[in-house]
Amino acid sequence: MDILRGEIAIFYLLVVAHLLTDFILQGSLAVKKQGFNKYMLAHAGMMTLAFFLPLISYPAGRTVLAAGALFVLHLIVDAARIEINRVLKLLPGTWGGSISLGIDQIAHISIIYLLFRIVVLG
Repeated sequence: MDILRGEIAIFYLLVVAHLLTDFILQGSLAVKKQGFNKYMLAHAGMMTLAFFLPLISYPAGRTVLAAGALFVLHLIVDAARIEINRVLKLLPGTWGGSISLGIDQIAHISIIYLLFRIVVLG
């Protein structure tokens, strides 16, 4: 039971790291990332580091592979959201923008959970 609690704590840490990186540490990058540019890559890199650090004591192969997958998948989800918001003209602070943000976060947390399962639970 203690092992399970420790694993759940790792998952919570990954979620908190994601939220801090996606909302607080991102800062001015949020406005500048428009598709696959250097700001989007920097953001995905920060997200990958925030994911990798809590898992550093787990098997290196799975951890590095999962971190790489997170980098690519985070880019895809963020780029898709930007494009969908552009096409549908969804603006931050509107109902549509809020729904878009919610779906974006559900996608990110789901990806983190799946990768967590692969790394931690094998």
